[in-house]
Amino acid sequence: MTDALERDARALLEQYDSGAWSPSAEDVRLAEDLARTHWDGSAFRTALRDIPEAARAGRLVDVLDPATAALESTNPSEARPALLALRQLVDALAAG
Repeated sequence: MTDALERDARALLEQYDSGAWSPSAEDVRLAEDLARTHWDGSAFRTALRDIPEAARAGRLVDVLDPATAALESTNPSEARPALLALRQLVDALAAG
């Protein structure tokens, strides 16, 4: 699970950096909110539960949704590369 999360986060960041993907305003707001919060499964679950419907259709949610399970069920040291990739993606979007 964490390998797929890392791969998906890195792929989306590469698409963002290259201009192949442009996040919606909702994606950016979600990234900004997550950039300021302590990362754990419950924080991700809350963030995803409270997002507008328009953001649910975004590509960022597709990457964040599996992160909730990874944060709740995986040994943190095993998830570190995936979480680093996800943090880099979120930080890039939040810095916009």
